[in-house]
Amino acid sequence: MTIEKKTIESNSHINWVENAFTENYIKYYDYSNFTNIEEIDNNSFGKILRANWKETDIRLIIKSSNKLTIKEIINEIKIQREVDFHPNILRFYGISKSVNQMDKYSLVLECADGGSMSSYLKKNFDKLGWNDKYHFAFQLASAVEFIHNEEIIHCGLHVGHMILIIDLLYNKLFYLLNQ
Repeated sequence: MTIEKKTIESNSHINWVENAFTENYIKYYDYSNFTNIEEIDNNSFGKILRANWKETDIRLIIKSSNKLTIKEIINEIKIQREVDFHPNILRFYGISKSVNQMDKYSLVLECADGGSMSSYLKKNFDKLGWNDKYHFAFQLASAVEFIHNEEIIHCGLHVGHMILIIDLLYNKLFYLLNQ
């Protein structure tokens, strides 16, 4: 593919995103309105931040990627929209651009303050009853079955990518498409 063709394709995808904002299909979150920003994960794929929205108690996750092209981000947005209504998958709220990476979009997702299932189970496995363990396993199986029925393949499924909302005893897949 020539550089000119890549540029045209990239501009087309950027126009798709900008049009989605204009038509209110996707909410745009101005990064300057996030407060109490804290990094909760940083790996070769990207960063995951937890932040408050506009000096409120509303907590959100900001997921950025070092590797995804604009086309891949659009694909991830489309996938998020397809699975957004399942009770065990984090809600997709919109996108943002960080101040120091204005050329990169970040996904804004529902916040699950329980941390990863892996960390939670390491600390609490012996304290959990079998009903709780069954409940977690059932919810996980339900979410995986759902995304597979939607013909979506999760490329990095492990307990480190599962986030818990302890208050509600829901475990939700933290939808990382490591493609």
